[in-house]
Amino acid sequence: MKNVFENLNLTDSMNEQIKQLTDMQSNALEPMRDFATLAADALEQIARQNYAVIGDVLEFSTKQAHLPMSSDNVTDVTSAQADEAKALVELLNSRAAEYTEIVQQFSAKAKEAAESASASFK
Repeated sequence: MKNVFENLNLTDSMNEQIKQLTDMQSNALEPMRDFATLAADALEQIARQNYAVIGDVLEFSTKQAHLPMSSDNVTDVTSAQADEAKALVELLNSRAAEYTEIVQQFSAKAKEAAESASASFK
């Protein structure tokens, strides 16, 4: 009978050690969850921003494709094309400012996450 109880104690001890190991791993990896969340959020924001820019370029391209048929006067067509190109440049400048804002937000959040992670290891 003594052998059975020793095996139970050994099993209990191993189960406890495995639990301790998984707890330690979980605690060690917890700060990385913040970075993973941050990366996923940044990926989503950048992808949505890229999608918006592609939509802007698509709109510009289709307008440019239709402009030559809008008038028989070449001067009017080229003037309209130039106006559309100017509008696209202005729009893309504002999109660039939006990208800058996304990067600044990401940078601030990454700094917070890094500070939090380093504090958890102290």
